[in-house]
Amino acid sequence: MLMKVPPVSQALQARAREHVTSHAGCTVRWREFGAGPPLIALHGGHGTWQHWSRNVDALASRYRVWLPDMPGFGESDSLPLAAQDPARLDALVDTLAAGVHQLVGAERFHLLGFSFGGLVASLLAQRMAAQVRSLVLLGSAGHGMRRPTEVPMRNWRDFDGNERMEVLRENLCAFMLHGPVDDDALWIHARACEHTRFRSKRFSREARLGEVLRGLTMPIFMLWGEHDVTAEPVKAAEFLMQGHKEREWMVMPNAGHWVQYDSAPAVNVLLTYWLSQR
Repeated sequence: MLMKVPPVSQALQARAREHVTSHAGCTVRWREFGAGPPLIALHGGHGTWQHWSRNVDALASRYRVWLPDMPGFGESDSLPLAAQDPARLDALVDTLAAGVHQLVGAERFHLLGFSFGGLVASLLAQRMAAQVRSLVLLGSAGHGMRRPTEVPMRNWRDFDGNERMEVLRENLCAFMLHGPVDDDALWIHARACEHTRFRSKRFSREARLGEVLRGLTMPIFMLWGEHDVTAEPVKAAEFLMQGHKEREWMVMPNAGHWVQYDSAPAVNVLLTYWLSQR
């Protein structure tokens, strides 16, 4: 990758407190920020902990924020399973649950998940229901519903140097963001893509989320960007509410799939308020 680390991302990395957990031969690297009740946030597919880069400071002003690179992403190890093994998702959840036990212990915690991380967070909430105070899903994968459009993505691996970066920028505009692409967004996306070894697409497109949410009783909040290409937000929300009037959802205007980056100021206010009521 030709880009240098942008100053904002560089400063955020410098402030992070790093931890490593291990389970069944797989090590996971976590970043910790802030102090207070624990909050765990999971990134999306082709992502790293920096999917939350524009939200860390707001959340860390009230919570002890834990951000992992999930197994097979970023600086964490790959799972010791074949790439097409259907057991990989459950193994990923097992590994994260073990890490939470090592870092958080028996404390109750808030749990957030973005995109593929929303499906993972829901499975983790199912596994650790007694400890999860609330669950927040942003542009969550796994609903299995029709997408408003199928976005053509170019294979960035077919290019090198500046051409590769331009293709990654095009993909970022087409799939992730509705607003402008700044240097930090491009650097985060490019670095994450180049370090992704977990094939999440098959799990993201499966209809598993509804079944998992059906058995959860903790407060749940769901958020989509108005222009999210992975879902028709209103239809997805109505489906995932499942008759639970206490569940809440919202569509953020003028935002794409990466809603917490696209509309960071509004999302930060929304999340801190909603979490504070739980």
